[in-house]
Parts: sequence; C-alpha cells; structure tokens
Amino acid sequence: MYISRGNFCRKRLQVLCHFEKRALSNTMEKAVKPILYGDEASPPVRFAMMTASLANIDVEFKKIDLFKAENRTEFYKKINPLQKVPCLSVNGQNIRDSHAIALYFCRKSNNQELYPDDIILKAKIDEWLYFDTGVLFPIDSAIFSDFFANKSPANEVLINKWYSALDYCELVLGKQKWFSGDKIRLCDICCGATITSLEILIPLLERHIHLKNWMSALKSLPCFEINSQGLKRLQGFVDAVKNQ
Repeated sequence: MYISRGNFCRKRLQVLCHFEKRALSNTMEKAVKPILYGDEASPPVRFAMMTASLANIDVEFKKIDLFKAENRTEFYKKINPLQKVPCLSVNGQNIRDSHAIALYFCRKSNNQELYPDDIILKAKIDEWLYFDTGVLFPIDSAIFSDFFANKSPANEVLINKWYSALDYCELVLGKQKWFSGDKIRLCDICCGATITSLEILIPLLERHIHLKNWMSALKSLPCFEINSQGLKRLQGFVDAVKNQ
C-alpha cells in the first residue's frame, strides 16, 4: 500500500509519542513512593510489609492506629471506605486488600521466588492465599474481635474450626517443607502472619509438630522481624485486656 510522506511522518510521530508517554508513565510510577496505611498489630498489614521487604519495594508506611480507631476517621474513610487495613496508595490509586497488595509487590518486583511464573505453582500459591482469606483470617478476626469486646472464653465452635484448619496445615506440611512445595513462597508469609497472631490466644497443640517446624523456619527469616515487632504490639494490647 502506498503511504504519502506526510502520512508516514504523522504515523511515526504518533508512535514516538506513544512510547514517550509510556516511558513517562513508568518513570512517574517509579518516582512516587507507594504509601502503605496500616497498623503492625494487624496480620494482613504485616503480610503486606513483609512482602514489600522481600520484594525490595520501597514504601512509605503511615500508621493507622486501630486501637485509637483511626481507621474510622474521615481522613481514612476517604482512602478506604471499608475502614480496614492495610491499604496501598499508588499514584492516587488505592488497593484495599492485603492479598492484592502483596501480589502487586510481586508483579512489580523482579524477584520471581515469591510468586513464580509457573502456572501450576501459581495456582498452588493462590490456593493457600484463598485459604487464608476464606478460612484462617476470618476465624482469627472473629476470635480477636470477641476477645477485645471482653467476650471470653473464646467461642468453642470457632476454636474447633481453628484447630481443624491447623490440622489440615499439619497434614500438608507432613509431606513437604512449605505449603506450596519445597521452597518458601508468598503463601507461607501470608498464612504465617495469621497463624502466629492467633497463637497468642490459641496455642498450637502437641500434634502440630510439622506446623511448629514450619513456624520456626519462618521465624528465622530476616523479614520476619517485621512480624515479631507487630506481634509484640498485639501482645501488649492483649495483656492490657487480661489485666483489666
């Protein structure tokens, strides 16, 4: 097909502008540091923070003190109408779920260890992320909510559900070192934050041998110091309630 010199120049200019805009957009995203809103006492917040650390993503952390109800302020409700933490703000766009935030960090990073490209392995990791969001964390949240509302002892039905979930974890870890196979992945960080939190109120049982070994391996990771510091903060509030 014959293209006039004028049309050719216009087409070339459009292509150049397109790539310049993309380059500018990528530069802006790199230049603006994402803001992570949260409270380290929260397991999902610690999960997001540990993922950022492992993925070498530099974020600005802004404390939203849950125990001062700062998540219910007008300021924070504009950021996250759900009034939950964490929330990640990237160039004015807000991501309001810890699992989505962690996956954003993984996709932005060049580190393929946490969330590899292999489609089957990804599905296995996803399975455990859904297990956390659908099973582990709802139980954790319910038991802690009751505890801080001075409803004790803990609901026996919830405790039984929790131990049933841990029994499943124990079964899987009896066959492999980590939840999705022979290497630590994103799902281990995710479930680790939740399980170590509720362990403050509901300890593991003697039968959870493999689960205890898994937790010991997690705690040896440098990034898990983030989790340890958050657990200390959570433990302080638990002790305050117990001493009332």
